[in-house]
Amino acid sequence: MTHGSPRDRQDDRASRLLVLVMATFLPVCAAADPYSDTFQPDVFGTRAALTGRTNGLQDPWGKLCALPTEPLSLAAAIDLALCRNPAMRTSWVAAHRQAAALGSAESSLLPTISATGSAARSLGAHEDANGTITALDQTTKDAAVDMSWTLYDFGARSGRIQSARRLLDAAAFSINSVSQQTILSVVQSYYGVVAAEDSLVAAQTTESTAQHSLEIARSLQENGLESLADVLQAETAYDQDVLAREQAELAVTAARGALAAVMGLNADQPLKLAAEPVPTQVPELTARLEDLMAEAAKQRPDLAAARAQRDSAIAEVGVARAVGWPVVSIEGGRTTVKQTEVPAQNFWQVGIHVTVPVFTGFSVAYGVRQAQAALESSEVSAEQVRLNVTLDVWSAYHGLDSSIKQLATTATLLSAAQSNADVALGRYQAGLGNILDLLTAQNAANAARERRITAELNWQLSRARLVFAVGKLTGVAPLDTDTP
Repeated sequence: MTHGSPRDRQDDRASRLLVLVMATFLPVCAAADPYSDTFQPDVFGTRAALTGRTNGLQDPWGKLCALPTEPLSLAAAIDLALCRNPAMRTSWVAAHRQAAALGSAESSLLPTISATGSAARSLGAHEDANGTITALDQTTKDAAVDMSWTLYDFGARSGRIQSARRLLDAAAFSINSVSQQTILSVVQSYYGVVAAEDSLVAAQTTESTAQHSLEIARSLQENGLESLADVLQAETAYDQDVLAREQAELAVTAARGALAAVMGLNADQPLKLAAEPVPTQVPELTARLEDLMAEAAKQRPDLAAARAQRDSAIAEVGVARAVGWPVVSIEGGRTTVKQTEVPAQNFWQVGIHVTVPVFTGFSVAYGVRQAQAALESSEVSAEQVRLNVTLDVWSAYHGLDSSIKQLATTATLLSAAQSNADVALGRYQAGLGNILDLLTAQNAANAARERRITAELNWQLSRARLVFAVGKLTGVAPLDTDTP
């Protein structure tokens, strides 16, 4: 039971409001989805800022990313990898985290407001406000709303915001870089499967040819036209070709598992590809190396990310220096206190607060040195990335030039080697040649087929590597065979 005047028993409206807010929202927030934005408003539009920096790339957050039912084209494989690949999703998560960090930095532009409230009950003998010992129960209620707003801090706040913006730029560029690396990995794995399947077909053809040669050798030996040594040599060649075919089957299995993993699928996911064949005539490499290097310096996202991190480090140097300067802020609040048998207090308070660091144990100077060292490190890292970009373009350019030449050479080689094998088989079947000439010709034809498959694979990968080196591997469009 409460004793005291009716005024002491009046409800403290500020305290009741605070309790009502806590009782209403805390249970709902506790049950809310942690990934929901219902109670996480993006007032500063940081997600929109991230979207505007990612050049149309689709955020995989919350998407199903289902595997298409039709045979898998290269474009479909790329889309699936950009949605499901763990490295791709990790880069997006890191960018969202940095976007939130930017919002946190920009929130320092606004004032901070806090509300407190309490209610206390004193029971038994105690000394009241007049110094008299009394046994009456006493109730004390108070509520306060405080506000603090930084007006000026000599650039520390703006430096943190600038640093966070540059880091968001770096995170967005990193998404672009990881996406291009993912696309390159898909191209490598996709055409790795194509090459492995072509090698399996070639191995099966070789096995079939060796079996036919063995049957001819046995027939000639039965008719007394060839010796047992010829049959044994043909059997040896056939067994070797069977082993090669079995190894080719294993290579296909491994290549399909690697492609599935790159796309973010289980390695045992069944895959059927719909790859386009290498055109008969491929475009010549007409671009100048110097132009491609200049383009890469502007387009490579990893280089842009390194430069953005350097700009963030520059801003951090300003932040470190500003720590040694005063901070001016405005503070204010309203306080209400009600106590039994004591006049109620209800007042406003406002003032200017200035914090001047007089002595910080030289931590400011060392903080500036640390920030300057971090800036130097980021500049060196940016320069290393720039040099790597030039090396990537150099290697990819000459790699594509060589692969185009190898396509033409292997086409002629395969035609000549196959014709030679056909002639050798005809001569041996007619009794005009020997088994060694036949096996030699067939081995040369087998090697020519493998070199042709390797040349086609190298051409596909070299195109992708050059586009990646320039920084434009954003999909299948730059890999169009009509584009030199």
